[in-house]
Amino acid sequence: MKKKVVAILIAVGVVAAGGYVALSGTYVGQGEVGVVYTAKSGVKEKTLDPGFHFVGPFAKVKDFPISQQQLVLSNNAADFNEKKLEKDTHVDAPADGGMVKMNMTINYNFIPDRVTGLYEKFNGMDGDQIVESKVKNSILAYIKEVTPKFSVMDIYSTKRAEIGQEITKYLNEKLQEEYGMNISSALIIDVQLDEELQKKVQAKEQAKQDAEKAELDKQTALAQAETDKVKAEAEAAVAIEKARGQAEANRLLSESITPELIQMKEAEARLQHGWIEVQGADAVVKEK
Repeated sequence: MKKKVVAILIAVGVVAAGGYVALSGTYVGQGEVGVVYTAKSGVKEKTLDPGFHFVGPFAKVKDFPISQQQLVLSNNAADFNEKKLEKDTHVDAPADGGMVKMNMTINYNFIPDRVTGLYEKFNGMDGDQIVESKVKNSILAYIKEVTPKFSVMDIYSTKRAEIGQEITKYLNEKLQEEYGMNISSALIIDVQLDEELQKKVQAKEQAKQDAEKAELDKQTALAQAETDKVKAEAEAAVAIEKARGQAEANRLLSESITPELIQMKEAEARLQHGWIEVQGADAVVKEK
């Protein structure tokens, strides 16, 4: 009987110990830190690193991501790696010339030495809860303060990278102080326009392309004219040199025809043909 009682007590003890361990332990994931809170001592200054920790049965632990996380603001399910869109979170951004819809990704992380203060400031929320209920709305508002500096054309086609950099800089100025967050990048992945604005943008784009083509045609014509000029000048120079050569040859030939040479040619011709007269460099036979 005693053995049974002892066995039962041991079993109860094991269960109790297991329950205590289960209630006292917590696991912090990779790329996160844990903020520990107890009703008696409040928030502990030191955070928990990734791994399993014993914190006591009455402690609460909230996780904050300190490695890079991504917030997707989009109306396209594919941007969430989903087949069906659960929630439309795109940015309605004002720009010089109209409103545009932007799909974006915001890459961020919480600054490690700020997380305990955030836990207290936001009444025990963890990182994901703060982002979803607070940060997201602030990001949407701050983006709308940046985009009016740019035109619809800038956002739609030509300056997305520059605008993304401006948004990243501005979000860091605001969110580092307000939410203890670092923004590594804000990327515009898609821009959508209503039909009327789409036509205006396309018209401007076509006008720009036409102007660029006209300028290219002008430069091509100027280059061809310069080529033709150089070619003509070269051909003229060759003709001049050729004429000079021919004139010099004629001069030398004329100087070479002396009276003695004429008499010699006449004598040679008489011996071979009879009577001739030498006129210049040519011999003319005359019948006598």
